[in-house]
Amino acid sequence: MKDDQNITPPVLEDSTHCKISRKKILVVDDEKELVRLVSFHLGIAGYDVISANSGISVLEICKKEKPNLVILDLLLPRISGVDVCRRLKNDPFTANIPVIMLTALAELGDKLKGFDAGADDYVTKPFSPRELMVRVKRVLGRCSAPKSQIGTIILGDARICLADLTVKYQDKEIYLTEKEKLILRLLLHNPGRVFTHEEILDNVWGQDNIVEYGNIDVHIRHLREKIENNPEQPKFIRTIKGQGYLLEAE
Repeated sequence: MKDDQNITPPVLEDSTHCKISRKKILVVDDEKELVRLVSFHLGIAGYDVISANSGISVLEICKKEKPNLVILDLLLPRISGVDVCRRLKNDPFTANIPVIMLTALAELGDKLKGFDAGADDYVTKPFSPRELMVRVKRVLGRCSAPKSQIGTIILGDARICLADLTVKYQDKEIYLTEKEKLILRLLLHNPGRVFTHEEILDNVWGQDNIVEYGNIDVHIRHLREKIENNPEQPKFIRTIKGQGYLLEAE
């Protein structure tokens, strides 16, 4: 099998699929059958698919094809998926290409390594193709997320400066604690992605993680009080029941 190949998606007979923009997705995995399975479902969903079975040529493919999304296995020959992701995110030409990791490594430590390398989402094998398609759609939806104006993100009546995370709500400057800033930065840099309590704990508190989960909820509540029009019915910092929190932009 060649290192990369074009996958011809199935013909879409349902007229409802005609409205789906044909975005290009790169699937990287050394399991031929898995590549075929994922490619089939992506084709049905209306995406164009290219593939690679190792991490060596991913950077070159991404620069040449500029896919809208990469679905990346971690356990690749010669170079790991974590290293591939890190190289993609560190290259200015490919840094904005979102990455979904699709792997059999399900331990929390593996997930954190993936997210630390810059992954936008993490799906473990065995997986539901339907769930994967939902995650693909959600990650691709980030392109229509926060409106940015010269380093400023606008969320309703709140204007957030990306450089120092200062917040103005209805033109009045709002004070944020350091932990609130770190949580807000995490959510802003990953719009549409759900963060569990454990992930917020590791990203914000790090080694100094002597904190109860309830304290995270308190910080989230305070953030909502500072940037939401109605903190009791938040529009931007949303709770996903049984999972965690995400930032959903207008």
